[in-house]
Amino acid sequence: MYDLRPFISEIKKIVERHYLGEPGKYARWITQDEKNSRDLGFIPYGCANAVNILYTINELPTDINEREQMVKVLQEFQNEDNGLFENPGNFATHTTAFVSGTLNLLDAKPLYQAKEFEKYITKEALFAFMDSIDWAKAPWLGAHLGAGIYASMLLTETASDEWEDYYFEWLDKNADADTGLWKKGALEGAEAFHYLASTFHYVFNYEYAKRELPYPKALLDTCIKAYYDGVCMDFSKSVGWQDIDFTYLLARVQRRAGTRYEETQKILKEIADGLITQLLQMNPEESETLNDLNTLFAIVCALAVLQDALPGHIRTSKPLRLVLDRRPFL
Repeated sequence: MYDLRPFISEIKKIVERHYLGEPGKYARWITQDEKNSRDLGFIPYGCANAVNILYTINELPTDINEREQMVKVLQEFQNEDNGLFENPGNFATHTTAFVSGTLNLLDAKPLYQAKEFEKYITKEALFAFMDSIDWAKAPWLGAHLGAGIYASMLLTETASDEWEDYYFEWLDKNADADTGLWKKGALEGAEAFHYLASTFHYVFNYEYAKRELPYPKALLDTCIKAYYDGVCMDFSKSVGWQDIDFTYLLARVQRRAGTRYEETQKILKEIADGLITQLLQMNPEESETLNDLNTLFAIVCALAVLQDALPGHIRTSKPLRLVLDRRPFL
């Protein structure tokens, strides 16, 4: 068993070091890079990630005024004219889904519907939008569009139940029966892992909506084969978004498939060993990895998945809470 109580305490301190002196305002980074490309002020991915991390480690403030200020800061990132949350370098579907999802953790919601996305409200327009994604050459990045539109529409209360049915109808029809991946007929042109990472984003939407997942056994077989074929990164030597993408995908799809439990547990334990060993060797005050709140959020999400999937393997003072068990999108 890994006792991560000291490490979780350090995570809280990291978030505190990113605090910008006003309730709800946090920087994503607190050190500049060589290219001087980082915005060290309060941006959506600083403020939202701070809340996401604190929620995950069960350390959100209990003071009502402080929580209300967190909500206010996040809501103010929304463009009243188009209803979107926007950030340079990110798809509006990603930022809108991300910040809206963070507000959900605070029992709040955006102030406006996503007016700009109303153009996708019909079945024909939604299907055209999903078809327009570059599924073959950019599936991982494209998932920020294809999965982000779902969370954006739902969490801004722009979409109806009928629209949600359209969305899953498209996904159901376009899942690949042999691999369980998205999108059938478009599984060549990018690195093999990118199709897994892309599929992760659609699986968490199925999990959130409690919908029947197409081809779970095939997808589980694909995940296990990918792990042993070296398609994934070396989880003992690298830390990042692949940790949460693959661990969640593997753990949740295995539950849906109901097969290969022992094999899945073995892989998850190996990933946990590799991830945690690296984390405990990092200097929380100096690590570039830990002091990027966006990457740190991915790490704590992976730990939450592993703690849930491997009972008794990871000790924390309070159980970690996976944001995906409450709302869609990362």
